[in-house]
Amino acid sequence: MASGAEIGLAGNRNKRLGGIALGMLTAYLVATALGGAYRESEMLDVLLSLILPPLVLFFVYQGSEKRFVFCVASLLLAGLCFNVSPALGIPRAGLSLVLMTIGSMAAPLIVDLLVIDMGRQIHVGPLLARMAQVAFLLALIPLASWKLVRAHETILKEDGRLVGELASHVWAEGNTLVVDPLDRKTADRALRRLAIRTRDKTYPLSDADVESVRETRTVRKTTNAHGTEATEVTHEQEDRLRLILKLQGTGIPDEVVLFSHRGPMQIAESKVW
Repeated sequence: MASGAEIGLAGNRNKRLGGIALGMLTAYLVATALGGAYRESEMLDVLLSLILPPLVLFFVYQGSEKRFVFCVASLLLAGLCFNVSPALGIPRAGLSLVLMTIGSMAAPLIVDLLVIDMGRQIHVGPLLARMAQVAFLLALIPLASWKLVRAHETILKEDGRLVGELASHVWAEGNTLVVDPLDRKTADRALRRLAIRTRDKTYPLSDADVESVRETRTVRKTTNAHGTEATEVTHEQEDRLRLILKLQGTGIPDEVVLFSHRGPMQIAESKVW
């Protein structure tokens, strides 16, 4: 029969392992979310969605043994929500991001209240909490650096293609610059990532007006059936978008450069004219 000391040692070991696993998994999910946010130009929104849940719980559970474990758990949920939302078709912006942030903050609170309603208490020992914090902090920096470096390598390739492709779709129209035609996915990326630079001023495409254009295409298919030629005519409609950027000043500038950026960092550029 195991002695009390052996049982205590086994329990402490399990707490250490549980805390380490919780901290490292949370660090990985947070690092993955930061890499995805950097790649998709959503860094500010994601930072807020990651910071707010643990910050609120930190004050709610002030003086409680649950404080730090619940803060780490809310970070885990926030990172998980951000990483799985594209697979579920949920946008990582606007109302969806607000609901994910609220859910990550509320879930630990709801679980705690449900356990209290059942007449029980969630007990979190200091060993588990300490190991979760230490593992999270030690793992976050190398994991986040790795994810951000990989995201930057992907960005260089994606933005190089995007800028090169759209540079041929920019032309002047009156006192505006028009980027047309674009599908919705490309237009969304252009609005978040691209800007136009002239000799005097820089214009982010996020300031451009978005205009929907419906294109109708006629497709003719000729088939041979028993030696007879037949022509089938079909009409396909496709929604396209154009971006209209109003220039501040008179006339079209002599030099126009299309470039991509992440915050103040320029990634790729292509001279339009």
